[in-house]
Amino acid sequence: MLRELTNKELQEYKSIPNPFWKRIKEEILLPEDVLSYNKNIILDKKTDGIIDSIRNLDIRYMKYLNTNKRYGLGEKFLRLSEYFSNTGFLIDVSPNSRENKVNIDFSIDKKNPMIIDHNLIVCRENSNLDLYIKYEDDETNGFHNGFTKIYVEKGCNINIYKVQKYSKNTENFDSNVVFVEENANVNIIDIQLGSKLKGINYNVELIGDNSSCEIKSLYTGTEDDKMDFSYDIKFLGKRTNGYVESKGALSDNAWKVFRSTINFVKGCKKSRGGESEYVTLLSKNVKAHAIPALFCTEDDVIGEHAASAGQIDDNKMFYLMSRGLDKNIAKILIVESTFKPILDRLPNERMREEIVKHVRRMLGGK
Repeated sequence: MLRELTNKELQEYKSIPNPFWKRIKEEILLPEDVLSYNKNIILDKKTDGIIDSIRNLDIRYMKYLNTNKRYGLGEKFLRLSEYFSNTGFLIDVSPNSRENKVNIDFSIDKKNPMIIDHNLIVCRENSNLDLYIKYEDDETNGFHNGFTKIYVEKGCNINIYKVQKYSKNTENFDSNVVFVEENANVNIIDIQLGSKLKGINYNVELIGDNSSCEIKSLYTGTEDDKMDFSYDIKFLGKRTNGYVESKGALSDNAWKVFRSTINFVKGCKKSRGGESEYVTLLSKNVKAHAIPALFCTEDDVIGEHAASAGQIDDNKMFYLMSRGLDKNIAKILIVESTFKPILDRLPNERMREEIVKHVRRMLGGK
């Protein structure tokens, strides 16, 4: 059963206007009526601290769920997940627990065309977690909106792997907020291969000394896809490290906006941060906007940002085609080569192979 909303919550949600993304010229119509979701989202787990719903949590978790700031893609996206979620998970990893692994499946089908998930991850002191989340559908007209809150206590190590392969019939929106304490480390690999319209956001706060977070993203856009990616890392503790690296490929009439901000706050001495994006343009009709930003109120830091976009190098094409490959296959191999450094970070070879096959299909190869 979905949680009953108070009149105040319902009126608050309805009063928030639907978002309009100026950069991709798209108005997002978010649903007011949410359908039930009846699939088991937990494929397997190697930890006892996980449940598949956060609607009726113990009171001790309320301080984690109630975020006062407006994170993510926008207030209406967040309230949709907080007030109307039809699924979601809680992962609470015990202190000093090293072998924890969870697989989550947010699949869409005809019986379950809508996923509104609200998720909470709490990693207690000196623990480890590997989290795998996949997003797939069966060509059903679908909708996904998720909000995940991640609290990483001191000395923890978390690896999160997300692979989104929804069809063109599904819209996909995903907001994430991450708080990282002293000597803790978060690594995120986010792979966005599907969905005709997608918005992805990460807000990271490095609140403890010697904390770190690294986000690596891959994406493809074909046909009339529109996508908005935004990343924000705030450096608060001393000797913190935060990096965003994004690589993509666009073809046909695809439209993409990449926004990334690294913010060195006064007091975060000896911190290092960076943000970079490289996109391969496979058509003259694509639109690729990149807006990296760096803010700094602390002088004892190192920060860098870069963004570039370009067509495939003619010399590389000539070399591959002189070896008997046709033009399209040569293009796909070059795109794969740019993706490889991030794909190699995935721990599962089968996962890497499936992603490569999916990229080839999307770009017109075999």
